[in-house]
Amino acid sequence: MKAGGSNVALTSGPPARRPFAWRELVGKWEYAALALAVAAAIVSRLLPGSILVPFVTMGMFAAIVCVAVRWVHRWLRHAIWRLRNRLLLSYVFIAVVPVSLLGILGLFSAWAIAGQVGVYLISQEFMQDIDSLRSSADAMLRSVDDKQDPGPSRLQGYLTSRFPGIEILLTRGAADVLRTPSNSRLQHPPDEKLEIANIVLRDGLLYSGVHIHGNGKQVTLLVPITKSYLQRLVQNLGEITLLSWSGSSEQAMRLHEETSGVSSDLLTARSLAPPINFLDLQVLWAAPIPVHNWNRPETPVPAMLSVQTRISQIFRVIFSQKADWDQPYLIALFYLVAVTFLVVELSALITGISITRTMTQALHYLYESTRHVQAGDFSYRIPVKGSDQLAELCHSYNTMAANLDKLLKVAQEKERLQADLDIAKEVQEQLYPRSVPHVDGLQLTALLNPAKSVSGDYYDYQKANRHQCAIVMGDVAGKGISAALLMANIQSVMRAQLRDAQEEGSDICTATMVSQINKHLQANTTTEKYATFFFAVYDERTSELISTNAGHLPPILLRGADVHRLDVNGMVIGVFQQAQYDASRITLQKGDLLLLYTDGITEPENEYGEMFGEERLIETVQRVASKPNEEILREVFAAVQEWTFAPDSADDMTMMIIRRV
Repeated sequence: MKAGGSNVALTSGPPARRPFAWRELVGKWEYAALALAVAAAIVSRLLPGSILVPFVTMGMFAAIVCVAVRWVHRWLRHAIWRLRNRLLLSYVFIAVVPVSLLGILGLFSAWAIAGQVGVYLISQEFMQDIDSLRSSADAMLRSVDDKQDPGPSRLQGYLTSRFPGIEILLTRGAADVLRTPSNSRLQHPPDEKLEIANIVLRDGLLYSGVHIHGNGKQVTLLVPITKSYLQRLVQNLGEITLLSWSGSSEQAMRLHEETSGVSSDLLTARSLAPPINFLDLQVLWAAPIPVHNWNRPETPVPAMLSVQTRISQIFRVIFSQKADWDQPYLIALFYLVAVTFLVVELSALITGISITRTMTQALHYLYESTRHVQAGDFSYRIPVKGSDQLAELCHSYNTMAANLDKLLKVAQEKERLQADLDIAKEVQEQLYPRSVPHVDGLQLTALLNPAKSVSGDYYDYQKANRHQCAIVMGDVAGKGISAALLMANIQSVMRAQLRDAQEEGSDICTATMVSQINKHLQANTTTEKYATFFFAVYDERTSELISTNAGHLPPILLRGADVHRLDVNGMVIGVFQQAQYDASRITLQKGDLLLLYTDGITEPENEYGEMFGEERLIETVQRVASKPNEEILREVFAAVQEWTFAPDSADDMTMMIIRRV
């Protein structure tokens, strides 16, 4: 297609997908797996007992797994690329997936519910035993002052028969009222004011413990937790475990009877039944359980109560206890499972429908796009989803339409930008001085060659009052329109201040002038926008040049064969608001040439990376110093262009010659 008289090539979309080829499956991973298999066979044959055998074998299996994953991934991409296979896949999502999920969710729900119920049953039995001990302890405290039954011995027989190995200590004041067994060395907890009704860790042993007090009396009951005790909590439930994950020796748990004196972090009662069928899964569930530290109650004991059982064992226990299946929480659980299944089924149905719709919608979007293109609208884009054949077709069509749209927009934008640049160039040309002011004993000549349509370099000269002339040169960081706008800002501020000085009739302080321009620029521009700035005032009465150089290249004074460089009196403007600037003074003599220039004169490089430099500038000017200022400027610009050997300059080139006559 031709636009604006030039041929423009449209960028191509994604390459067409080639038919699937099995030879493409052979790559570096396949070769690596084959090499490792050969190496494993050789090493196992030649060095059967070497340590290299397992390493080579593991590497071989890892490579085989990577190859398998790669093959499956490529096969799936190829399978769902064709429309026929996508339809088949949609039917799989509609029919096969929901049924499979129903079965998986059923097994998972049974597994989770069974585990939670098992832990709950054990916890409840623990709490019932502790509640029974608490009730018995309360009765003992009341029976001490009961005149009809002055002793608590009536509960002793019940507790010893109900809880084998129980230790009982009942005291009034410092005297023992009851101690069972008689040789027991049981003592009340260190903090006797603390009431306890919990699982207790005492001297590394676990107990179901209760301690209460009242009216100067105390009672402590400790029932040792043994394997038989754990098994007796819920008969035929499975493997019940108390697990402590604390590494402290003070919190280590030990069993009582069977492994007395042997430290262990697992307190277990084993009773795991064989499965009744392949769906009778093992269930491992756990929940945290509070354990009271007898000697150090402020230090918690981390412990878990876990159960390893089977789904069938859970149901046997539940039915043996005649559980009421009309409980509200069971009904709520049933509704939750039913709603979950319904959501999964609807999700699978929606997925299948969406896959089918992608095929018909793609064709519809293509038809709509062709109608827009026929009407001249290239901005319409087809929604692209997925990575199949239809998606690639839609993507290619969008790329074609986008390229056509870009061609039209680029041509329009180019015309608009060129018009804006022409206007900006005309405006900027009005900002430079239109005429050279008459200054006794001084000739001023300047020349500017912008790198683009507009420039960031700035020069100016105009009368400040009857006896003084202001001379300015600046270089804004950057090029183009942004630099030109900043240059215009500096020019307007500088001329406004000169106008104020003219109205007041006072002499101009160059340092004050540059400082005010710096403050204005820093307050109204971003930190990355700055400029070098040279401001000078020439006094006709004294032939004295007072100047302030804010980071600009030092002006060069040629006085016969002598070369002098003026001072730099401060940093660039527009960076720091509080920057300080000084002023320099020099008296110009007849025949002096003062060169003001920007870095576009001295920094251009030739093909070897060498800059033009100040020395070549001085040599060029000295060679033609007797000629008029205009010819000197043309010689300098021609020398720079000849040095770079480039048709266009890379930076704005500006130079001013001040000749004392």
